[in-house]
Amino acid sequence: MDTLKNTKIVITGAGAVSPYGAGVTALADGLFTGKGCMHTVPELEALSMVKTKVAATVPEMDFSYIPRRDRRSMSRMAKYAYAAAQEALKSAGYETAPQGLGFFMGSTLNSISVWLEISKNCHEGHLELVKTSDFLQIMNHSPLATVSQALKINGPCVGASDACATGLMNIGLAYLAVKTGLVKQALCGGTEEYHPMFSACFDIMQATSHNFNNYPNEACRPFDKDRTGLVCSEGCGLLFIETEENAKARGATILAEIAGFASNTETENMAYPSAETLRACMLAALADADIKPEEVDLLNAHATGTVVGDIAETHAAAAVFGPAVSINSLKGHLGHAMGASGSLETIACLEMLKRQTVLPTQNLHTADERCAPLAYVTRKEERPLNVILKNSFAIGGNNCSLVLRRPQ
Repeated sequence: MDTLKNTKIVITGAGAVSPYGAGVTALADGLFTGKGCMHTVPELEALSMVKTKVAATVPEMDFSYIPRRDRRSMSRMAKYAYAAAQEALKSAGYETAPQGLGFFMGSTLNSISVWLEISKNCHEGHLELVKTSDFLQIMNHSPLATVSQALKINGPCVGASDACATGLMNIGLAYLAVKTGLVKQALCGGTEEYHPMFSACFDIMQATSHNFNNYPNEACRPFDKDRTGLVCSEGCGLLFIETEENAKARGATILAEIAGFASNTETENMAYPSAETLRACMLAALADADIKPEEVDLLNAHATGTVVGDIAETHAAAAVFGPAVSINSLKGHLGHAMGASGSLETIACLEMLKRQTVLPTQNLHTADERCAPLAYVTRKEERPLNVILKNSFAIGGNNCSLVLRRPQ
């Protein structure tokens, strides 16, 4: 056990596709300049019964560089993952996937658009129009399978699907796999493609933003008194992780250490988290990292902008850290990328550690009095950052907390 405890796991590569475009640089530039990426969605505007009309989607990308043999079996989210995986490998110092590389990646759902097309053809009696490649795009692990085939990733491939916690859960599972020696190195994170059905379903649950449809970039307002819910998004975020010993031996640049991870499950309600369960998750991650609450410089919250979720998370944070903890959310910038949110936001945390700058919570003007009194970050802050605790919590009660530490 002492050997495991002393084995440090580090991040040496990152890749991203986000509503700001392809690449980590595009993501970081968008976040640190406060660029808006949300817009009205014509399909939602045509649905009078759906209150929300806004989403954040990835700009049109040219994927013709992916060999046709691989591309024809890829859904849109798999193509996002291919691009992010290539970038993560390259930034970690590899032109091709190293032997035995583990791959941990999932999504909330598979490709809804392909599912609907298959369903339509079957319902209308045109089964002959359904291709083998269609089925390969709708398997639960389709992005994982198609990208691993295309990039020749031949280690264990694991596709945890935990709704909004998917990205962070896969990072945590990869962290445990590397720490215990199951794999030497791993690619990990989450991917997601937007479909208006996402927005409609959250709308049915009364969890979407609808008061700022005419001002899309003001729609998602974590912690703010005028928030009404989330804005759906999409993209992919992937990390390359390995032991510190291995990274140093090959001369890799270390972006951050994954100091700790924890996960637990809410058992009382599928949709409404309890502050106590969230508190326990954060405390367990800190214990795994052997870090005291007062050593945490920033809590990067899950905070999607829903009324109930933000309240529960802030009260859990107050119970762990007290009122002085700095807390921010990135959903006001990026929207909620579902299965990709945790990994994209972890990459943003790497950028905050690198730049020693805390990003503000976009659109937070007046904190909701029902939220706990905390040190909410409302403007960019340049200051020392050593430890960040990152949360991802999901419908269904799947909770994850990850502790990141700046390279020593």
